[in-house]
Amino acid sequence: MLTIKQGLYIEKIFKKFCSERNTRDFTVSVHQEGINAFHGMQLGNEEDLLALGARNLLELLGSLLWATATHPEIDFYVSWLCQFMSAPKLEHYDAGLAILSYLHHAMDIGITYSASHPQLEAYCDASWGRQPRDFFGFSIFFGGASVSACAKRIKITTLATQEAELYGYAQAARALRFTQLLVEFLGHTVRLPSPIHTDSAAAVPFILRPGATARTRHHEKFLLFGREQCANGVSKPVWLAGTDLCADIFMKALDKTSFLRHRASLLGATRH
Repeated sequence: MLTIKQGLYIEKIFKKFCSERNTRDFTVSVHQEGINAFHGMQLGNEEDLLALGARNLLELLGSLLWATATHPEIDFYVSWLCQFMSAPKLEHYDAGLAILSYLHHAMDIGITYSASHPQLEAYCDASWGRQPRDFFGFSIFFGGASVSACAKRIKITTLATQEAELYGYAQAARALRFTQLLVEFLGHTVRLPSPIHTDSAAAVPFILRPGATARTRHHEKFLLFGREQCANGVSKPVWLAGTDLCADIFMKALDKTSFLRHRASLLGATRH
């Protein structure tokens, strides 16, 4: 087994930004009572910039982005805060410090890979109707843990949940295909088709069955990428209940129980 950590780096940035102002370590990125406030964040104005003062939010978020290499569980939280970099508020900076405090608490935890889990697989999810923008996320697994993870805003205007889920699925299929080629280049055998787990009961039959309906004939070609990969035997959709889908951690701030359960899946703690 191989475990990768960033303990020294996290300790360094914690001392840089928190110093003596915040010595409390958080067990999760956002506590239950702060979930609604986290989702309700808005862009700031000139008064907010004055209140923020000399605090360097951009540097803090850049440091957190680097830490996502071994802590993909904070991808959504950091990506969400990055939406406000053009007009930040003091609450955004405080939220960034809370995430950093969580990392300090979890800095001895890393991603653990094992040769006993050689299967390549993906987990993806997407949200619809969320403000200010819908999000999608995915994670590629190899060696029993995440080797690639992403949480980003959906860059198109989706008209329904299915369309948002297909967008997230297509992005996951692209990343999975790249990882397949990379793993093959490194001399490993990849068993095809690789499963892509999703909790969308509408997306799975669309990908498995060719053709268009009145609901789907307007879909752009890039949304059909997952279907093409399935037809070519490269990947296949696998339905998974939302409560068991670790990609749910990339969609929203979760309660502590769900957060820790999905974190364990991403870091390989439940497979070794």
